[in-house]
Amino acid sequence: MTGIEIIEEIEAMTLGFWKPSPGAVYPTLKLLEKNGLVRHEEKGWQKVYYLTDKGRLELEKMCMPGQPETLEDVLSIIEGYVEYLKESGLALKVSAESREKLKKIVEELAKLSSSAQ
Repeated sequence: MTGIEIIEEIEAMTLGFWKPSPGAVYPTLKLLEKNGLVRHEEKGWQKVYYLTDKGRLELEKMCMPGQPETLEDVLSIIEGYVEYLKESGLALKVSAESREKLKKIVEELAKLSSSAQ
């Protein structure tokens, strides 16, 4: 992607809540390139950035953390997702199908909670 495409993608991924400035994105791309995590190719007057193999490995590490080790770890993750749903506004756009999934999850959590006594 080009720098502007990265800015637009971040804005889309955050549902418009965050549009990073060019002053944040381009220096970050330079730093990532300096560290061997991305590379660029000149396409006309644009630079198109690509993840390197090293960058891909680092991304996998960041996106695929190890399994939670304790119940507290799991609960912290669930709380994080609940906060994300509330803050992102996604909770306001729940379809009937998603509502049913949420009800089943709540029911399963309630069963687990009562059996843990």
